[in-house]
Amino acid sequence: MVLWVLLIATIVWAGRLSKSHKDTALVSSTDIEVRGGGGNPLVSSEDISLWLKEQGVHPEGSILSKVDIASIERVVGAHNAVARVNVYLGYDGRVKVDVEQREPIARLRVSGYDMYLTEDGYVLPAKGCNASHVKVITGDYAPLFGSGYAGSVATIVRDSIASLDRYMVELEESKLPYFKLHIENDKALREVKRSAPKRSIFDSKEKFAIIEKDYLERRSKATEEHNIKSRLIDEDIAAIERAIEEALSLKRSLVKQAEEFDAMVAMIRHIIGDGFLCADVAQIVASGGKSSTLQLAVIPRSVNATVDLGTTENLERKLATLRRFYDKGLSRIGWDKYSNISLRYDGQVVCR
Repeated sequence: MVLWVLLIATIVWAGRLSKSHKDTALVSSTDIEVRGGGGNPLVSSEDISLWLKEQGVHPEGSILSKVDIASIERVVGAHNAVARVNVYLGYDGRVKVDVEQREPIARLRVSGYDMYLTEDGYVLPAKGCNASHVKVITGDYAPLFGSGYAGSVATIVRDSIASLDRYMVELEESKLPYFKLHIENDKALREVKRSAPKRSIFDSKEKFAIIEKDYLERRSKATEEHNIKSRLIDEDIAAIERAIEEALSLKRSLVKQAEEFDAMVAMIRHIIGDGFLCADVAQIVASGGKSSTLQLAVIPRSVNATVDLGTTENLERKLATLRRFYDKGLSRIGWDKYSNISLRYDGQVVCR
């Protein structure tokens, strides 16, 4: 029992001592460690130190207990190139800022765009980042995200599809009132038809003829009104169905663009992972997107030619074919004989 009391007393005393120390000790240093980025860092420890100073949250010279950890993490984490940040206070007065940045694998420099693509499927504007020596994508490619977007491509695709799905559900539900109008319209015509007169024994032939003529005129008018109203209702329903089909078409296009984008990123990863291709591919040319199929080509350093890869189908096999052609074909024919090498068709190399 005495030991427990002593243990608790020691813990309380240590806690008070630590608090007293933090309330009086000044920050002795700020250690900013930036990890990740591969060999192409987008931010440096100097950049982060500058951000903290600009935002007035740099811990330098502060009392240890006054260091605003949450604000430091917020300021550093707000940068698109930062994947994770953690701030720790050391008993020795040091503040440690541990930053993990994203790893860029390509720079997208098409019309109106200047963005980095990262290993974790993130895209971010190049502005505000250090220049990174990665593969450059040029051409008239139209990405599925805006030029100012920063975030996961998978997230924007998922959110866009979810938004389209909700919109289509709303459109389907908006057809219900028109179906009810159809039912009411049909019911009104049936009621008129049910009111067909029956000649009684007291009606003369002439009187019944007048009654029947009046009924036929009412039925003809009711039928005409029914048909007009029915046509207008159908037109309204058809307009909704066209809107649904447009949304479905947009969804299919979005899925297709996402698959093509993923295939292009996978191709870039493959090139980076292949020592020869990584050294040889100087630039990637992309065209299409949105309303047209993505087409890819690479500009190598080893030959004075453009290598046309065509669509995103079977890209790894096409690159493997290119390697074999380099090894077995060009070494015999000559590296400067052709200006265009086409790998559009699986397993075939067409040179011009």
